[in-house]
Amino acid sequence: MRRLGLLVLIMVGSTAWAQVDEEKQDGKTAFSLKEAQEYALKHAFNNRDRELEFEKAKRTINETRAIGLPQVSAGLDFTDNLQLQKQPLPDEFGGGFAAFGTQFQNTASISLNQLIFDGSYFVALQASKVVKEGARYDVQRSEIEVRRDVAQAYYGVLVTKETIEIIKENVESLQKNFEETRALYENGFVEEQDVDQLELLVSGLNNTLDRNERQYTLAKMLLNFNMGRYIEREIELTDETEDLLVTEEVIQESAFNLDANVNFKYVKALERGATLSVKNEKWKYAPTVSAFARHGQSNFQDDFSSTWSFNEFWVPSTAIGASLKWDLFTGLRRNAVTQKAKLDLEKATLNRLQTGNQLTIQYEQAKSDYEYAFANYNTTKRNVELSKRIRDKTRIKYQEGISSSLDLTQVENQYFEIQQNYLQALQQLLNAKENLDAAIGQP
Repeated sequence: MRRLGLLVLIMVGSTAWAQVDEEKQDGKTAFSLKEAQEYALKHAFNNRDRELEFEKAKRTINETRAIGLPQVSAGLDFTDNLQLQKQPLPDEFGGGFAAFGTQFQNTASISLNQLIFDGSYFVALQASKVVKEGARYDVQRSEIEVRRDVAQAYYGVLVTKETIEIIKENVESLQKNFEETRALYENGFVEEQDVDQLELLVSGLNNTLDRNERQYTLAKMLLNFNMGRYIEREIELTDETEDLLVTEEVIQESAFNLDANVNFKYVKALERGATLSVKNEKWKYAPTVSAFARHGQSNFQDDFSSTWSFNEFWVPSTAIGASLKWDLFTGLRRNAVTQKAKLDLEKATLNRLQTGNQLTIQYEQAKSDYEYAFANYNTTKRNVELSKRIRDKTRIKYQEGISSSLDLTQVENQYFEIQQNYLQALQQLLNAKENLDAAIGQP
């Protein structure tokens, strides 16, 4: 199932990268772990997406701040009174009807509006800063995830490569034994069963080698994907597993601090946002005050050719004023919205408490997993040395005719299995180290 998941992920990555221009890719092909992580921080899909969200949050602050700045607008109206409305005249003026006005009218105006007081506006300014802060924490969370994913993919490539080298060494050694045994069989010194037993062992190792070589290709594709590169691009790893191993003491120097954990900072920012949402709804009970200034000039003409002439007199008009708006009763809707905001705040508080406990448990679990992985790695490393000595002695006994081919097959299988256990323990140790770093949650 795990390999199937990797294949699906790689297929998705292939489709996504088909949209990207290859000329924009960096020409670098050799990476240390640190270089691979730094490359991923600039190119990985998820990280770029969250960085764009952070940029949007910064723009949101400017957008909100602009609401409280002076708002200036200008306008130009043109009217053609095709049929002037007539008004009835009093009898003392002869009665009948008369039209007042001109056929053409132009009005140019400019207005200035300034918000003086709105409690919701000041709360919105604080909220936009909280949104920006949360987006920044989200970017940091993404960076931690990217570093971990790249490191674990990097380890996967190294361990698979080391596995292939071990298998090749075993195949080469067993192939030599097989050919020697077949020569002995052809001369009547050993039974056919001895030859068949070794042939089965060599054949099985060759199949395992083929499977791991295919897995090595997939591991490099996954690393490229996590780094934000084309999955089929060539990549060379300059670090070795020995360079990346850390001691138990070094890991334990990274003390866990809940308040410094970026995931906890993120949920605290969500809680502050919910607090400001309640505050915003309460401020909506207060009135809003704004001021305005308007100036306009109008031109009235019956002759269209003079309509746009600035030699004609344009009638000026100027006004200044202020307005107060106060929603005294909104059918209890405002109270319902405020109560909903309070419930959201309560949920955010519960989420902060829950997340704090979860992060603490995750750290303790990650620390425990690392300590076990470290002990298991040392044990399997020792077992490889013991198993190799047993195998080497059994080979000598087999060549001297003291041990059977079955004995040799058993110790060869045992040695290869313990080597596999060692490599698995090595990768588990490296992955456990990355999971512990991620659980500490400090960028």
